Amino acid sequence: MTTILLIDDETDVRDSVAKVLGREGYEVVTAESAEVGLAMLDERQFDLVITDIIMPDVDGVQAIKLIRESHPDMKIVAISGGGNFGHASYQPQAITTTAFLQAATEAGADGILTKPFLSADILDSVQRMLPAQ
Repeated sequence: MTTILLIDDETDVRDSVAKVLGREGYEVVTAESAEVGLAMLDERQFDLVITDIIMPDVDGVQAIKLIRESHPDMKIVAISGGGNFGHASYQPQAITTTAFLQAATEAGADGILTKPFLSADILDSVQRMLPAQ
């Protein structure tokens, strides 16, 4: 069975993506932070990592760089709604979702998705990353 590590600090995102992928027969292991996800990568084998970009402490770009160092052949999909963080009145001007996802690509992500995405989008992205079963 194909095993996917899903790293996202948002419970709703983790739950919904895991449900969508689980219905398609993938085993999905979730991590609520990059630190937890990176530790899991040292403990067991995964076929694919899906990681959020904007997370507290270790962000997704840093996580991708660390994954590339220890697992250079790992397929990685970066996801982000980007830019909407901080207090309610904070509106980033120059930092956009596109910039976050571009940084993820430069760090080594094999694929990117902008939140919110459709179930079909995440399934398509995962299927493109993995060899035909």
